[in-house]
Amino acid sequence: MFNALKLGFVSAVLCLMSVTSWGAHAASVGLRIERNVTTARASMLLAERTLFAADQAINAAAIITSSLRVNRLVHTELNRIVQGIPGARALLVIDEKGKLLHDSYKYPVLPLDLSDRSYFKEALSTEGIVIGEQVIGRTSGAPFVPIAKRIGELTFVVVISPYVLVDLQNECGDCWSSAVRKSDNNIITMFPPEGDLVPGLVLQLKPYLKNKDTGSLVVRYKHSVFSVVWTKSAEFPLLNISVRGLTDSAAVEVDIN
Repeated sequence: MFNALKLGFVSAVLCLMSVTSWGAHAASVGLRIERNVTTARASMLLAERTLFAADQAINAAAIITSSLRVNRLVHTELNRIVQGIPGARALLVIDEKGKLLHDSYKYPVLPLDLSDRSYFKEALSTEGIVIGEQVIGRTSGAPFVPIAKRIGELTFVVVISPYVLVDLQNECGDCWSSAVRKSDNNIITMFPPEGDLVPGLVLQLKPYLKNKDTGSLVVRYKHSVFSVVWTKSAEFPLLNISVRGLTDSAAVEVDIN
């Protein structure tokens, strides 16, 4: 009788410990997903702050170039307004044929032909802001993301650091952030920049990204489980995606292998 009671007590304790452990695990997974949602929103806020500042600077640059006739003064004014754009290195002014007219970073301007740049070509046929894919500067050799806009016969380009458009998530060892173009869902920039996990993940998620402006999924990709959260800007052609690793026992909503 005593042994039976003892066995029942032990079983009850083990069952309670199992339920408690499962509850703690579920809470941990939920917390990581919640943090991922917060990160995606923070990334978009950071990106939009930069894009709004770039748009305002471009509008100001259009007034400056139409009002001033002395190139040195134009350079000085462009250099002043670019300081107000988070993560910006320079503001360029390009004529209708692709010739570089003004550069806030360097004076006198170098004789560069930028007509072959995809962001220049896209700006020629697009109203409003164009967010180009990451490129390497011809003279600096440094990577940048071009924010371009055509006003009249001139194209204005803000040269920004790639990582100003994403949350770096320095506190997390299995987290990734990426900024994606709305038009084609191609990655503009991502952090960390190494590896092929995020590009492959984004490629598999394209059908989901097209259907919803914002979303959150727990996905299995390759041999791991991830929380994926995305949010689209209402003002700019940009989509931010935040990815955070989860334990393998998390409830998977979609297997995208």
